[in-house]
Amino acid sequence: MPNKSDRSIKPVRIAGNAVQWAQGLSRIFVELEFSQIDPAQRLVGLMYDYPFGDLRFIRAITKGGPHRVIRSPRMIEESSHNNFFIGCILAGKANLSQAGHVAALERGDLAILDSTRSYEIDVPSSFDALWVRVPRYRIEGRLTSTEQIMSQRINGSAGIGHLASVMLRSALKEASRISTTDANRIANSLLDLLGLSLACEFAAAPSRATGRHSTLRRIQQHIDENLDDETISLETIAAAHSLSPRYVNKLFEREGVSTARWIRMRRLERCRADLENHEKRHLSISEIAFNHGFGNISSFNRAFKARFNVAPTTLRTR
Repeated sequence: MPNKSDRSIKPVRIAGNAVQWAQGLSRIFVELEFSQIDPAQRLVGLMYDYPFGDLRFIRAITKGGPHRVIRSPRMIEESSHNNFFIGCILAGKANLSQAGHVAALERGDLAILDSTRSYEIDVPSSFDALWVRVPRYRIEGRLTSTEQIMSQRINGSAGIGHLASVMLRSALKEASRISTTDANRIANSLLDLLGLSLACEFAAAPSRATGRHSTLRRIQQHIDENLDDETISLETIAAAHSLSPRYVNKLFEREGVSTARWIRMRRLERCRADLENHEKRHLSISEIAFNHGFGNISSFNRAFKARFNVAPTTLRTR
């Protein structure tokens, strides 16, 4: 049943045939295709959409028989969306498929989907799920290997995955009462915790992890531990791991970024977290930038606005 905060949000009701379902879901999420395994079974959905800072929480409650949601190559070609979706099962079950991985999710479990790649969601019967739409710039710097972790099950009943699941469900309950500023601060912690839980799940399954990905994770951890050092560079990173700069860059290029871009993304995320932290209001924007390895405030301001589509001063004021 919807919780108390749901009652303050007017839901979007979806019913009818596969075309009507596809149209309704596409308006709420991204462009999608839809098929119902047994069209004779009545299927009804209620979708609750909450803004949560620069994220969006979408609670999807469906009643009825088995159905499938598809993000096809054709849909992607015609789409301008560039988001990740974090899925958390509140009740029921679902199977998520992307990048050759299948995540069988039950209550409390989580997984991530990339809207720029094909995926399928198979639902065997009625279910209740929270989907968090996250702009790419808010999460890609927190993921160790986007290709490997898409549609990987995060166990929501134990360990760090349990903490992420509980925090996400608690945030949903309070979503309609949390200010934009507080929501963004909570989102920073939530996304960091999710990235950590994915890294732990991936490390716990060595059959899925190659030596290349293990090396990349070690390098990314080294970068995070030395982000505040203004002198960190491709050369110093390579030397610290007894690797060639060319090899290190190739590891990152497989993830669609350069080493320098990864470092910049992580520094900008730390600066953003500090700007949204009320306990650091006494620090000037320049101090925050310098503390996290930016040697030039003008280049920092430009990079920050390009990354988050908002100036540092505007974000702090807001």
